[in-house]
Amino acid sequence: MQVSIEAVSTLERRMTVGVPKQRIDQEIQNRLKSLTRTAKINGFRPGKVPLRIVEQKYGLQVRQEVIGETVQSSFYEAVQQEKLRPAGQPKIDFPSDINLDQDLSYVADFEVYPEIAQVVVEALAIEQSIAEVTDADVDNMLFKLRDQRKGWEETEDAAADGDRVIIDFVGTVDGKTFQGNQVESLPLILGKNKFVLPEMETGLLGVKANEDRELAINFPADHQNPEIAGKEVCFSIHVNSVSKPLLPELNDDFAKVLGVEDGSLETLRTEVRQNMERELKYALKSKTKHAALTALLSANQIDVPKTLVDDESARSLQKMQQELNERGIQNYDLKPEQFAEESTKRVKLGLLVAELVQQNNIQVSAEKVNEMLDAISSTYEDPESVKKWFYSERERLQQVEATVLEEQVVDFLLSKANLTDKQLSFDDAMQQDSQKAAS
Repeated sequence: MQVSIEAVSTLERRMTVGVPKQRIDQEIQNRLKSLTRTAKINGFRPGKVPLRIVEQKYGLQVRQEVIGETVQSSFYEAVQQEKLRPAGQPKIDFPSDINLDQDLSYVADFEVYPEIAQVVVEALAIEQSIAEVTDADVDNMLFKLRDQRKGWEETEDAAADGDRVIIDFVGTVDGKTFQGNQVESLPLILGKNKFVLPEMETGLLGVKANEDRELAINFPADHQNPEIAGKEVCFSIHVNSVSKPLLPELNDDFAKVLGVEDGSLETLRTEVRQNMERELKYALKSKTKHAALTALLSANQIDVPKTLVDDESARSLQKMQQELNERGIQNYDLKPEQFAEESTKRVKLGLLVAELVQQNNIQVSAEKVNEMLDAISSTYEDPESVKKWFYSERERLQQVEATVLEEQVVDFLLSKANLTDKQLSFDDAMQQDSQKAAS
C-alpha cells in the first residue's frame, strides 16, 4: 500500500492512498466463493451454484462492498502507518474514471489533532474567590423567601415599582397586525425587568386599574420576529388591575410554613445560614475552577480542528433549541455559527486537559469518587442505596469519575499557580459567570 501526505494547513492533511488491485480482487473472489455455498438461484441445488453464475448475479454488488470496506480499512491502516491522529471523519475523493484493471487510488482530506509538546502549567496567575455569609446576607435571603410567598391586594392607587399589573394589549406596525401581536390577562411585576420588553414595564408606571394607555416601542434590528425587527410597534394597552404586594410576617408561623420542625424563627435563621454556606462553598469552588481553566487556556494557545468545533456547536445548538422548546418559545432563528466562539474554547480546553492528564499521569482517585458519592447520596433518604445505584452502572459511575478527574486537574493547576485571593460578597459569589471557560 502506497501512501503520500500533503500538509494543506496547520491541521489539514491530504493523503493519497494506493491499494494494490490484487488485495481487492482476492477479497472479491473469497466472497463470491462463499456465496456459492449459500446463494439460492433457480435451477441449481444449494451449494452447487457455479462461480460464474454467482459472479454474474452478485459480482457488481460484491465489488462495491469490497471497495467501500477496503477504503475504510486502508485509510486507518495508512494513518497508523504515518502516525497521524485524525479528528473527525475524512472526506474521500475517487478519480472520476476508476479503472478496475488497475490499483485503487483515492484521496482523503481530513484534520488532525494538534501536537502539544508540553502543557504550560507553571506559575499561572489565578484568582481564588473567597466570601462569607454575613447576618445581612441571611436577612436578605429571608426577605426573598417572604417575597416568594407574597400575596396581592388590588388597589386603586397608581402603579409603582414592585406592583403587579394585569394587562391586555394589541400591537400594530404601521397600523397592521403581526404574529403574536395580541395578549390577554398578562401579569407584569413592574421593575423586575423579566418581561421581554422592559420599556413596556417602565411605560406602565403610574397607571391605574381600568386605564388605557398607548405606548410606542422601537424593537431591535436582531429581534427574532422579522415582522417587527427594527421597527416601531404601537401598543394599545388596557389595565385590568393594579395590585400591591403583601409580604408574610417574619415570625414563628412563617418558620412553620417553611417546614421548621420546632417552629422557631431562630432555627429557621440557622437552617437558612447553613444552606447558604453550603451553596456558597460550591459557588466559590466553581468560580475558582473557572479562573484556573481560563488561565490554562490563556497560557496555551493551540489550533483546534474545525470539525470538532462544528460538532460542539451543533450540540450546543441542539441543547439551546430543546431549552427554548421546553419554555414554549418556537419562533427563533439560531445557527451553529452563533456558538462557534464558546465551542472553540470548550474544544481547546478539552484537548489541553486530556493532554495535561496524560503528561502528568493524573489518575482518578477512587477515594475522591467515594467522597463525591457520599456527598451526592447524603441528600437522599437511603444514601447507601443511592451509592449502590451509581456503582451498579458503569456509565453512571464514569460521569462521577469525569467530574472528580476535572477537580483533580484544577487542584493540580492550583498547586502550581501564583494564587491571589479575590474577595466577593455573597451575592457576587452566587452570580454565574457570564462566559464559562468550560461547561
